[in-house]
Amino acid sequence: MLKKEYGKLNRRLPEGNLLVRPSSPSSHKNNSNGQLTKFAVFALLCCISLSSGCQLGYFLTDPDATKKVPADYNKIGGRRVAVVVWADRSTLDEYANARRQVARSIIHYMRKNLEKAQFVPETKVNALQTRSGLDWEAMSNGEIAKELGCDMILRIDLLDFTTRASDTPQLRKARIAGNIRMYESRPVENLDAVYDGDIKITYPPGSIHGTQDEDEADLLHAAVEYFAEMAARKFYDHEVKLKGPPSE
Repeated sequence: MLKKEYGKLNRRLPEGNLLVRPSSPSSHKNNSNGQLTKFAVFALLCCISLSSGCQLGYFLTDPDATKKVPADYNKIGGRRVAVVVWADRSTLDEYANARRQVARSIIHYMRKNLEKAQFVPETKVNALQTRSGLDWEAMSNGEIAKELGCDMILRIDLLDFTTRASDTPQLRKARIAGNIRMYESRPVENLDAVYDGDIKITYPPGSIHGTQDEDEADLLHAAVEYFAEMAARKFYDHEVKLKGPPSE
């Protein structure tokens, strides 16, 4: 009966004004369920993100995205810098070239990114430390600068330098830590450091247990390069990747 009356009404209405059937209760129920499902999924994603320390954001980040980081000290300009590395006797007994390796690598990264700056050759600094007959460790920064003919001294004191994991000596995991200070010596000597900071790295980065397979010399070289770049970056603007190892 209802179907017959509905047909009559449609025939009586002008074309384009067909009577629309009312939605059935089951249709409303399906739409409502769909909206609830979408909301539930959204809420679940939010909970996962919050509970996992924004790990979701980490995985959604462009792996090549970077951010700009300003230099901690950016007033070297065209001045002449000597990179002077100190290490204790036990370190030098085990790693005789530790000072030279660190100095060479830091000079490399600074020269690459500070085009106007000049650098005292590492060989000249090494000669002062080993062949000059002078007690360079007892000399003031002004006296060292005079001997090396430089305007600034970048002093790195190595506090840790090893390829042995602290908890498992049979494994290889490089650790390098140092205090980094920049001093002005010309035109007027400044007794206070214009920059003072600490850097501590482990290599491979983010490794918990270390490695057994990597050659010790290769491991040390990679660790020194990593430490040197972290140290040199303090003095020039640079970019870092937003997406690093999750553990760091």
